[in-house]
Amino acid sequence: MADAVQKIVRVVIDTNHIMSAILSSRGASAKLIDWMTKEEDYFRLLLSQPIWDEYSTVADWLIPEERQEEKVRILNILRLQSDWIEPKIHLDVCSDKSDNRFLECAVAGNADYLVTKNIRHFPPKEYQGIKIVRIRKFLSVLETIERSQKAVPSKSS
Repeated sequence: MADAVQKIVRVVIDTNHIMSAILSSRGASAKLIDWMTKEEDYFRLLLSQPIWDEYSTVADWLIPEERQEEKVRILNILRLQSDWIEPKIHLDVCSDKSDNRFLECAVAGNADYLVTKNIRHFPPKEYQGIKIVRIRKFLSVLETIERSQKAVPSKSS
């Protein structure tokens, strides 16, 4: 009997969720970071240099002094636990031009999902097979994967 191998979901996460996770340890955005620090790998964050630059720049001006340790902690997690992508494409399909960098990374990195609060800035629902979703939908996908993996007995036992 063959092992059921779960494909690790590939995702690009918009800056607004990263900042929300830094600003509050509660809420859906913080749960994404919790998922990244689990022993099991449920998803891989895809990053490009333009996305990293945006995360860093926005965090530098938005995050207050009392959350600096959390900023450093979360940015380190993101930097170390991501696949770095170098998009060779340039898109112009988002109403907010800076959001094109996220879609470029998603396309170049064969992402399954792009998670954002500003869903209206992106093409509706899907772009080249990449589902553009709100965070609750993505967390639901992760929970479904976790349940299905726990239901399949491990061959290592």
